[in-house]
Amino acid sequence: MKVLSANSDVMKEEALIDSHISFGPYIRFLKEKAANKSDARSAYYGQIVKQFENNPALLGPIAGADDLSAYQEYIDLIIATIFPVTTDMDKDIYGIGVPHKFAIFYYSDLFRKLFTGNGDKLMAVPEGISPAKVKKDKLEWLYKLLLEKVYGFPVEYRNDIIHHITLPDSNGLKKYVKIQVDPRFVDVKVKGEVPDISYDHICKKEFCVDMLQEMLPLDKFSLEGFVIWTIQDVTKDEVQNSMKNLILDMHRGNEQQTYRRMEEEVKSLMQKEDISVHIVPIPKINGRYVLECDLCENGVMLGVINNEKQQQQLFQQLIQYLMQQRQPLLIPEVTEASLHAYPFLKYLLLKGIRSYVMAPVWHEDQLLGIVEVASSTPGRVSGETIGAAMPAYPLVSMLLSRGLDIMNSRITEVIKEQFTALQPAVEWKFTDAAWHYLHTPKKDRKDIGNIAFEDVYPLYGAVDIRNSSTERSNAIHEDLREQLVLIGETLDHIGKTIYLPLLEELKFKNDELITGITSGMLSEDELKTNNYLDEEIGPLFRHLHESHPSLQPELERYFSLVDKTEGHIQHHRQEYEDSLARINSEINKYLDKEKDNIQHSFPCYFEKYRTDGVEYNIYIGQSISRDRKFDNLYLRNLRLWQLTSMAEIARMTNSLIPELKVPLQTTQLILIHSNPIDISFRQDERRFDVEGAYNIRYEIIKKRIDKVRIRQTGKRLTQPGTVSIVYSYAREMEEYLKYITFLQNKGLLSSDVEMLDLEDLQGVSGLRALRVKVNME
Repeated sequence: MKVLSANSDVMKEEALIDSHISFGPYIRFLKEKAANKSDARSAYYGQIVKQFENNPALLGPIAGADDLSAYQEYIDLIIATIFPVTTDMDKDIYGIGVPHKFAIFYYSDLFRKLFTGNGDKLMAVPEGISPAKVKKDKLEWLYKLLLEKVYGFPVEYRNDIIHHITLPDSNGLKKYVKIQVDPRFVDVKVKGEVPDISYDHICKKEFCVDMLQEMLPLDKFSLEGFVIWTIQDVTKDEVQNSMKNLILDMHRGNEQQTYRRMEEEVKSLMQKEDISVHIVPIPKINGRYVLECDLCENGVMLGVINNEKQQQQLFQQLIQYLMQQRQPLLIPEVTEASLHAYPFLKYLLLKGIRSYVMAPVWHEDQLLGIVEVASSTPGRVSGETIGAAMPAYPLVSMLLSRGLDIMNSRITEVIKEQFTALQPAVEWKFTDAAWHYLHTPKKDRKDIGNIAFEDVYPLYGAVDIRNSSTERSNAIHEDLREQLVLIGETLDHIGKTIYLPLLEELKFKNDELITGITSGMLSEDELKTNNYLDEEIGPLFRHLHESHPSLQPELERYFSLVDKTEGHIQHHRQEYEDSLARINSEINKYLDKEKDNIQHSFPCYFEKYRTDGVEYNIYIGQSISRDRKFDNLYLRNLRLWQLTSMAEIARMTNSLIPELKVPLQTTQLILIHSNPIDISFRQDERRFDVEGAYNIRYEIIKKRIDKVRIRQTGKRLTQPGTVSIVYSYAREMEEYLKYITFLQNKGLLSSDVEMLDLEDLQGVSGLRALRVKVNME
């Protein structure tokens, strides 16, 4: 059999090491096998060894090995022992060759076809394989062989290489093959002394061919024996690995490229010529499937260029079909008659499609997209084709799911950028707006515009901290008084230790400030005191601490009692802030829980914000929900909840008083507004606001009633332990009296109910109120 070799400059590195055919290593291997008498084939192996030993020239390097026809009988014996009897010359790819060289002296028919194209010379690099990768892989293989055979280093010896190749006569059809070059019948000969190298230096670091080329020149070694080439089709496994990598690498900006590459991988998996694969994602927006136009242009069914209306019509017909039939639609031979039942496939024949399958991709009862396989040849796409592609199904599902997640994140980003973090009750409207924004050509895009909800009923509630401003002011004054007293004591001590007349002037000023705080401090007095602490006392005490060691103990006592950052005593303020934060935290936790509960009856928008206490707005109406019918019973239900929750909050905050360092109390206020209003989203403030002149009256009342007073008495309406309900019309009072009676019967409210007239507010008159005590027991 003639030796096949490559005549190319690509393989010039093969000359770096001497390499010869020899059967010596093979005979030595067989002798070891023959010595094992328990092996039934040992006698057979012994006969082969004798036959080779009768020709000693075969045990050393064979000269002139361009044609080994003279040794055919010996090669046949080698083949009989190396390759199993089940090996098929026409279907399997294997060969025997010269070590490290691309020269093969025995080969299967398929090996020859793949690596010669049925010619007389080996292609140095088959189509589809990178020449640079071949060179790198060969050198890495060779140096690992040297380290193992000469030095006995246990290197990670990988003698298989995976390449992506194009099969001859396949019209570009690609395969993944694993090339394994087995060197077990190769001896490495050393010329001269063995170069001294360290195992730790070589094998415990990343394998580096460049470093090894300097340490182990190849001209000091030679190879004798032969290598066994076996090539396996690993297309299925490698395609799946490649698909997994595509999914992992998918990100914003490369979605289209990733879908196209996935289509090529599915095509490789099916291993059929004249087919095309198209993956079309189908997003679900607000409960309905929509067409992602940018990603369907390459599709067969929906790729109607420059006709979006036609695209949408075909898409709706497709969705209607898929909701009734979830299995793949296979049409082995496309004809006018076969398309009669599927109007969404009306353009297949016009596009030259003669064989077609459309497979929907489902996950957890949700449609993620479709995969189309089409061919211009009748019968090319069949049930067998679908079966070959089935291993890709879960990976295509993962890819589509990942793509839809990316799309949803883009929508969310637009919402967050254009609006704010939104509640589910109204998010659907912003999602619609963002979807249309993204699918408007960039050159035509404008601001998204106004997002409005019409005819919604507002509910307003406020839980306020009674006398919060006074309590905060008292805490500040108490801190300042305590610090001034401490400063007076410290100045007295310093005056007894060092002579500094300025201290007397500071002591006089300090005593004046203490007197001012005790008799009542104005805002300008507070500013004056802070300047005294920051600009006079602070710098003085720090200087004395550095320059007079004898004063350090007393000054360190002072510094330990003031805040290290601010330089002020703040523990009364901290106690106030802690008490305020505790109350607000409990109120917020309660409202956050209730906010989710009230959505079960009917969707509503709920926003709360902090003042000294907590205020909230609720909007409910038909325009808030696109899917459910609104009825006034939901409004009445929400009003009853509001009164109940205010009473519960009053009881909760009252029970906290023993745990608070500052015994703060809360007041509860509800504003009734029976007429629906319009609200819209204000982009500048990232929140909803009312629309229209009449509706603005509601906002004015809401902002001014927190300190409203009762007519004639002049006392504040809101009082601790009560819920105050402000209204304008008698029918509103009658409705709430029913709720109050119900809650009194439940023991949540006491029997005391007051009906009060309120003083006029600026621009608002005629307000009245109900005030009812909460049963704290």
